[in-house]
Amino acid sequence: MLAPGRSAARDDTASVEYFEKNVRPLLVANCYTCHSADTNSKGGLRVDDRNGLLAGGSRGPAIVPGKPAESLLIKAVSHTGALKMPPERRLSDDDIATLKKWIRDGAAWTKVESVPSDQHVTADYNKLRKEHWAWQPLKDPQPPTVSPSAWPSDAIDRFVLARLANKGIKPVGDAHKLPLIRRTTFDLTGLPPTLAEIDAFLADRSAMAFERLVDRLLASPAFGERWGRHWLDVARYAESTGSARNLPFPHAWRYRDYVIDAFNSDKPYDQFIREQIAGDLLPATTPAEKAEHLIATGFLALGVKDVNQRFKVRYIMDNIDEQIDTVSRSVLALTASCARCHDHKFDPIPTTDYYALAGIFRSTDMCAALRNKMGGGGLDYYDSQMLLCLGPQTAVAKGTTEQITRRQKDLAQARAELVAIQKSSKRLQQAADGPTNVAAARQRVNRLQAELARLNDPAAKGPVALGVRDAQTVSDTEVRIRGIAEKHGAVATRGFLSVVHYPGQPAVNVRQSGRLELAEWLTSPQNPLASRVIVNRIWHHLFGDGLVKSVDNFGANGDVPSHPELLDHLATRFIRDGRSIKRLVRSIVLTRAYQLSSDASPENMATDPENELVWRHSPRRLDAEEIRDATLAAAGQLDLARPEGSPAMNLPVIELTNNGSQARRLTDLAQTSRHRSVYLPLLRGLTPNSLAIFDFAEQGMVTGDRDTTTVAPQALYLLNDPFVRSQSRALADRLLRRANLSDAQRIDLAYHLTLGRSSTTVEIGRAAAFLVDYASAVQNSQLAARGTSPPAVATSAKSVRAKNQKRATQKVVARSVRRQNGKDSQSDKTLDDEPPPPPDPRTAAWATFCQALFDSAEFRYLK
Repeated sequence: MLAPGRSAARDDTASVEYFEKNVRPLLVANCYTCHSADTNSKGGLRVDDRNGLLAGGSRGPAIVPGKPAESLLIKAVSHTGALKMPPERRLSDDDIATLKKWIRDGAAWTKVESVPSDQHVTADYNKLRKEHWAWQPLKDPQPPTVSPSAWPSDAIDRFVLARLANKGIKPVGDAHKLPLIRRTTFDLTGLPPTLAEIDAFLADRSAMAFERLVDRLLASPAFGERWGRHWLDVARYAESTGSARNLPFPHAWRYRDYVIDAFNSDKPYDQFIREQIAGDLLPATTPAEKAEHLIATGFLALGVKDVNQRFKVRYIMDNIDEQIDTVSRSVLALTASCARCHDHKFDPIPTTDYYALAGIFRSTDMCAALRNKMGGGGLDYYDSQMLLCLGPQTAVAKGTTEQITRRQKDLAQARAELVAIQKSSKRLQQAADGPTNVAAARQRVNRLQAELARLNDPAAKGPVALGVRDAQTVSDTEVRIRGIAEKHGAVATRGFLSVVHYPGQPAVNVRQSGRLELAEWLTSPQNPLASRVIVNRIWHHLFGDGLVKSVDNFGANGDVPSHPELLDHLATRFIRDGRSIKRLVRSIVLTRAYQLSSDASPENMATDPENELVWRHSPRRLDAEEIRDATLAAAGQLDLARPEGSPAMNLPVIELTNNGSQARRLTDLAQTSRHRSVYLPLLRGLTPNSLAIFDFAEQGMVTGDRDTTTVAPQALYLLNDPFVRSQSRALADRLLRRANLSDAQRIDLAYHLTLGRSSTTVEIGRAAAFLVDYASAVQNSQLAARGTSPPAVATSAKSVRAKNQKRATQKVVARSVRRQNGKDSQSDKTLDDEPPPPPDPRTAAWATFCQALFDSAEFRYLK
C-alpha cells in the first residue's frame, strides 16, 4: 500500500516554540542519559530526534503523532504497564500532560534545513555530463582499414592493429600451441589442460583446431565455475555478515550456484541483472523459474551488515547504502554511494539522486534472516521469518503451535530471570554462586532461543533463500542531512541517477518499490554504461587489464579507455548478439590479439612498457583458486563434482569467532576439501589460507580487479603449508605407483602434470641427482637418529653433484626432517596440523621434488 505522509507535525512557529520551551527540556532531563546519540541508547531508542521516536527501538515506535493514547512513550512515563520509564520514578502529572499535548498536536520538532547545492557544482555537473566519455551515448564505429590486411582475424583485431600502427609498434608473433592451450584453458575454466587434451590439441593440425578447443571449453561446466567466480567477486559474495559481530548466512550458497548456472547456461546479461535486482517482481512460468528469480535477489542481501548497530533506522540506512554502492559499482562502475552525505565531489551525482535510489531500497525488505541489536548473544540477531520461501512449505506437525506458544512463554520467563539476576548486584557480590547463576540463566535463554528458532524456522519446512521483497509500505524517502539517518530534509522522489538520462526511460511504479523499473533502466540498450562496463570486465579477465583499467570506476577519477572505439564496438556488438557472455568471450579469444605470444621486444617495451596497446599477450600469475585447483589436479586429487550446499549451511546463526570451534571446523573442512575452490566455505574474516595468501577478493566490497602481490608469506606458504605438502606427497605417490616407468620417465611425467610440458635433458639429470642425494641424506639422518652409523655414500651420487649443491640439499633435508618429526624449524614448536611423515627416504625425496615444482614460478604464471 501507499504510505501516508511521513510527517504529521505542524511546522507552525507556535508548535515549535512549545516543543523547545516545554518538551525538549523535559526529554533532556529525564531521557537523554539512556536514549540519545551520545549514550548507549538502551533498547535502540533515541529520544533526541523526532525520527528516532517515530522509528522507535526494539519495542516499536515510541510516539504516534496525534494519538497520545497509542504512544508507547506515554505508557512508559505513566508507569501504567510493565515498561516504566524513567525506571526509578514516575514523571509528574504536569510533565505527562505536557508530553500528551505535544503528541496530540502532531509532535512538532525544530525543522532541520537542507544545505543547498553550491551553484558552481551544478554548473560543473552539467559540463561533466556533456563531456565525460563514459556518459555519452554508445557509438557503433566502423572497423578501420589496416595493413597488413591479412593479419586481423576479426574486426576487433583491426581496432587493435590501427592503434599499434599509430604508435609505430608492430605486434609480436603468434603463441605456440603449448602455451596457447594452457593460457586458454586456464582463462576459460580456471583449470589446467589434461595430458590427453594437450596431446589432442598438439596432434590436431587443422585450421579449426583452436576454434574446436575454445568451443569445448565454453561448453564445459568448469566455464561457469570460473566466470561465475568473477561475478561473485563483483557481487561481494560471502557466507557471513562480517563487521562487528560475524554471523553466518547459511543459505548464501544458493546464490553462488545460481550465478554459476547462469554463466553455464549463457543467460543473457540483461536478464541476469534484472533477476538480481528485481527477480521477485518478474513473471515466471514454472515454480522452478520463480524460485530461481527469488534466489537471484540474494545479490542485494549478501553484503556486510553491522547487526550490532543499536539504532534500527541507522541499520536500515547503512544496508541501503551498501546496496546502492554495490549496484552502482557493479553494473555502472560509478561510486554513487559518495553522495550519501553531500553532492558527489567529482561525478555529477547530487545527493537527491542518491536518495532517489535510497527510496527504492527503503521500500524493499531485506530478507537476510537478521535483525540489529546492541549486544546480546545466542540467536538474538536471528529473524527466521525474514527469509524467502522457494516453494510450498510442508504441513506443520500437530501440536507445533502449542509448542511454539509454550516455548515463547518459557523464553520470556527465562529472559526476565536473567535480567533480574544481572540487576541484583548485591546478590552477585554476596553469593558465591552468583556468576554461576548468571551463566546458567544465559545458557537457558540460549537453549530456549535455539528451540524456538527450530520450531519457527521456515528452512525446516522447505527450501529457503536470502534475498529481497517489496515492503508492505512503499514510498519516497527524505534526503538525510549530512548522511545522518535521523536528520530528514526534503523528500526525494524515487528514481535513477540523472547522469544517465534517455528519452522514454521508465518511471517508477508508485505502487511498487521501483526495483523493477530500476532493473529496466540499468539494462536498457540506451544506457551506455551497463554494456560498456561488462565488456570491459570481460576484456580485463582475458588480457589482464581492461580497455579501461579502473574496471569499477568509469567516473571522472577513473581511467580513460586505451581503445575508445573498440570499447564501443564491443558494447554495441554485445547488445546485437543478445548480450551473450559466451559469444563475446568466444569472439575475443579467437582474435589474433588474444593469441599473440608473450615475447617482449626491447623496442616495444620502450614505447609501451605496460602493453596498453596489446602488442603482445601479457603474462599473468594464476589467481588463488587456480593455484589451489591446479595443485589438486596435478596430484590427481581434484573432485570436479559440485558439492551439495556448503559447509556453512549447518552453522547456527550465532557470532563466529576467529579462534572458536566453528572456525576451526571450517578451516579443517577447507584444508581437506578436494572440490574446486569456488565451493570452499567463504565466511568473512575466515577465508581459507590457500585463497587468502594469493590476493583473494575483498569480500566486503565490489572487486572487479584483484591485487597481485609478491610477498614473503606466499613463499612460506608454499614451503610449509600442510595442504601444499600433502598434495606434494599425493603427486609423489601418483608417480611412484607407475611401476612401468623409469625414474627419468617419472620426472618427465611430473613436469607434464605440473607445468604442462616435457622436461629437458638438463632438468631430468638435475632432478635425478637431487632425488639420489635427498634420499641418501634422509636415510643417513634417520640412521643417525637411531644411533646407527650411516653407510658410505655411493660414488655415483657424489659425481653428479657439486659440493655446494650437496650442502644446499643437506640443509633442505635437515629442515624437512625436523618438520616430519613434528617440529617447526624456527621455533621447535610442535605442529598439530602437519601431515604424517613419508614412510621411506625415496618417497620423501619424490615428495620434496614435487613440492619444488609446485613452488616454481613457472607453475604459478601463464605466458
